[in-house]
Amino acid sequence: MGLVLSSQRAVLSQDELQELSENTGFSARQIVRLYGRFSHLDKGDNYLLSREDLERIPELAINPLCSRVLDVFFSESEEGFNEQLINFRKFLEILSVFQKVKRGDRQDLVERKLKFTFDLYDVDRDGVIKGKELFDVIRLMVGEDEDVDVLHQVVAHTLVEVTGSEEGPITFEQFKEIMKAWDVGECLAVTFRS
Repeated sequence: MGLVLSSQRAVLSQDELQELSENTGFSARQIVRLYGRFSHLDKGDNYLLSREDLERIPELAINPLCSRVLDVFFSESEEGFNEQLINFRKFLEILSVFQKVKRGDRQDLVERKLKFTFDLYDVDRDGVIKGKELFDVIRLMVGEDEDVDVLHQVVAHTLVEVTGSEEGPITFEQFKEIMKAWDVGECLAVTFRS
């Protein structure tokens, strides 16, 4: 027997629901709840969300990194094409990055959180964070009013600390090493109600 996610929308079989739960870490109740949110955001009523649909999420819209977060959501896929729309599975996959990581949780979730965070800075998606990218993202976070010279100093200091050079760039491996000082499980964490 399948689980009806909405009286007028799609139905997931128990196997599909279990697979989604295993792949994302969400409970069946959370998946149903998130499907309701997905359907509410789906203004085109086509089982797909666009960038504009996600920009309507108030909590995301007020975030200074909203544009970068959405750039990562809608980045080039592993298959090599640029995704302009995401389906419910992709929506769950993306949201799963924002779950809290508890002791003993899957290491792949920690790795995905690290990769997502790295990708926020790696604007041109070339696998490294260059000084200009670091500057641009920090400027997004602190706002336009911050002294540009101070930001350049912060970037130069960071690059020297991490890479030994003001030129950088920072690789993903170096980024992971930096992040060991942070509790990645709490970073990018959102509480999803059941």
